[in-house]
Amino acid sequence: MKQYYSKLKYYAGEVPLVGGDYFSSECCVAINLDIKQPPDQTRFVMLPTAAYFEFLPFDSTENNVVGEETVDVCGVEVGKMYEVVVTTYRGFYRYRLGDIVRVAGFYNSSPLLEFVMRAPKTSYEIVTEGDLMAAMETFQLVLRNTMPMGMAIEIMEFTSSTDFGSSPKRLKIFIQLKDCDTSLQNKLQESIEFLRECCSALEDGLGSMYKVQRNKGEISPLSVSILKCGSFDRLLKLATENGTPASQYKSPKVIRNPSIIDVLEEYVVVNITLY
Repeated sequence: MKQYYSKLKYYAGEVPLVGGDYFSSECCVAINLDIKQPPDQTRFVMLPTAAYFEFLPFDSTENNVVGEETVDVCGVEVGKMYEVVVTTYRGFYRYRLGDIVRVAGFYNSSPLLEFVMRAPKTSYEIVTEGDLMAAMETFQLVLRNTMPMGMAIEIMEFTSSTDFGSSPKRLKIFIQLKDCDTSLQNKLQESIEFLRECCSALEDGLGSMYKVQRNKGEISPLSVSILKCGSFDRLLKLATENGTPASQYKSPKVIRNPSIIDVLEEYVVVNITLY
């Protein structure tokens, strides 16, 4: 829910938003005992009997787990990050959920968990899901605060990929706008220039891994692609056609499948590349 919280809060105004519990498709992981917490600050109390839980230590500076040795519920340390591993009653054995959590404390003897992000697939990724969501939240605020009169640009959905075919490699961010078929058409050139100016704020928020490689010249300037309306609906349809239950589908924030990128490229209206 974290990725949608700022948008929900924007529309809800003073209506309170409450967080849910921490469930995965494989099992229940933890529950939210304080629903009055803002959803983006929710701390979940682990249910140690829902499955057998193990934790792989995660190093955010290396963007990867540290070795293959796990710790159990009693071995986690406050302030550290871990990838959750479960052995369930239904037969999953030492299954890596792909969720990165931070231990914020303990409720009696049970760890209090904060969900951080989905785990990177490899250490070679130049931006994490968490970095991307934080950068996009800042980007949307910059758009709202600096948007000229008569211009309406609002981000509805986004995703990213790394183009390893470029030399050097390039991060590409795909964005779908609200009423995207008309948002840019009325004042096309003015809208493109405004987005280009704001994209520097987007790049500045992409995290330390990205910044270090960018400063070394190991990454080409950021590319932002504005998509037609319905682009992410097309991804949902593609996923369900390939066997993913619609109820389990989550719009990916980091895409690694080149064929999916090819689908999005067909829906690009405007490409904006920073200098």
